[in-house]
Amino acid sequence: MLGAILVGTRVIGLGHSYWHDEIVTIRDFVRVGPSDILAGPGINHELFSLLIWATSSMTGESEIVLRLWSALPFIAGVVVVTAWLHLRFGSMAGIVFLYLATASPLLLDITRQARGYGLAFLAMAVLIVAALEATRTARTRAVVVFCIAGVLGAWTLPQLGIAFFATGIALLGERSLRRPVALGLGLSLLAVGAWYAPHVSEVHTASQVEDGVQIQATWILTAPIDQVLVPALIWIDGTALIAGYLWLPVVLLTAVIMASSPLARDRRTLLVLASGVVATTVALWAARAYVVPRYVSFLLVPLFVLLATGMSAVFARLSTRPAVVRTVGSLVVLGLLAGRFASIAPDVLRLPREANADAAGVIERHGGATLPVLAYLHNPRDLAFYLGRPVRALDPSDLAAQVCARRETVAFVTQPFVVRPVEVPCLRRPGVAHYRFRQYTRGREMNVWLVPPSG
Repeated sequence: MLGAILVGTRVIGLGHSYWHDEIVTIRDFVRVGPSDILAGPGINHELFSLLIWATSSMTGESEIVLRLWSALPFIAGVVVVTAWLHLRFGSMAGIVFLYLATASPLLLDITRQARGYGLAFLAMAVLIVAALEATRTARTRAVVVFCIAGVLGAWTLPQLGIAFFATGIALLGERSLRRPVALGLGLSLLAVGAWYAPHVSEVHTASQVEDGVQIQATWILTAPIDQVLVPALIWIDGTALIAGYLWLPVVLLTAVIMASSPLARDRRTLLVLASGVVATTVALWAARAYVVPRYVSFLLVPLFVLLATGMSAVFARLSTRPAVVRTVGSLVVLGLLAGRFASIAPDVLRLPREANADAAGVIERHGGATLPVLAYLHNPRDLAFYLGRPVRALDPSDLAAQVCARRETVAFVTQPFVVRPVEVPCLRRPGVAHYRFRQYTRGREMNVWLVPPSG
C-alpha cells in the first residue's frame, strides 16, 4: 500500500503548469543548450538540466516527461534505502523509512517538479547505502559506487558535494578502505572541480541570494533537525523554520529517538551518517548562506535512516522494556505526519503550484495574440513563457489607472503572492469576465480579468 501511494503521488497530475523555478530552468538554460548550462553566466542543477535538454530535444517541453526525471529517480532512491534497511535491520525499519519519504510534505512538493531534487535524493541514497556497505564489508566495489553516486549528486547540486566529501573523509578512518577511498576521492575531486570550474564564483553567489534564512551560530547544533528534518515533516517547500527555544523540545525528542538507532550506537556508522549532515550545516553557516529546506533536502536520506531505525528499535522494545516517552513521541510524529500528508496531498495532485498555463490558455482563447496583457505578478515573465510573447508588468502606484483607463479590452492577471494588494475599481464594471485558477501554494490562486474599454 505504501509503495503504491509513493508511486501514485509522484506520477499523478504531473501535467499541470510549470512554476517559476521550472520555467527558469527551461527558459534560461535548457532552451539555450549545453554551452550555457555548463559554462554560461548562471548555475542551475547542471546534470539535471543536461538530462532534460537531451529529453526535450526529442519529446518537446512536456510537463509530464520532464518532471519524470525528478519523480522516477526519487522513487528509485526510496526503494534503494527501503530495501537495504529491510535487509539489514528488518521490515519495520524499511517500512518507517518508506513512510517518512512518502508522506513528507516537502518531498511530495519538490520531487514532482522539473528540478534536480529527485536526482539528488537518488544520488544521496546510493551514496549512503554504499558507504555503509563499505564500512561493513570493506569491499572496493562499494567504494566505487559511493564515488560515482557522489560525483553525479555533486554535478546536480554543488552543495551535495560537501556531504559527499565529508562522508568520504569519514570512510578514510577505516584502515582497510584507505587506499581505494583516497584514490576515489582524489578522482572525484578532479571530476567535480573540472565540472564547476567555469562557475566557481556563481556557486558562492547563488548561496547569497536572500531566499530563506541564515543558520545562526547559537543554533548551529540544532540546525540539522530544526532547519532540515522538522520542516520536511510539516510544510511544503517555501517555509523556513526560525530556530529558537520554542522548537527545542521537538529537537531534543527527535535526537533521543535517533540515538536509539543501532546505527547511532556504532561509532563507524554514525560517522558515515552524520559527517555529511554536520559538514554541510557548518559550511552553510560559515558561508553565511541563505537556506530553504529544499536546498538541502538530500540530507533527509541519512536523517530519515537514523529516525527510521531509531523508531524501529523503540517499537521493538514494546514487548519487553517499553521506552514510554520515545514510543509516544514516535507515534505522535507518525500520526501528525499522516494528518499533514492527508491534508496536503489532494491539492498537490490536482492543482498546479502556479497556474501560468491556465491563465495563458484563457487569454489565448478569448483574445489570441492581439489581446494586451497587463500583469501584476511577482514574476510576469512566467506568464510570458506560456503566452510566447511579452506582457506588460504593472507598478502598484498607478495600477488602477493603467487597467481602467484603456480604450480597448485588456487581460489583467494577478496573483496574491509577494505583491501588495491594490484596489482596482473597474473590475466591478459591467461586462468584466473573471477567471480564478486555484493553486496549492504561492498565493493559492491566479486571477484573470478580461476588462472591456472604459468608454
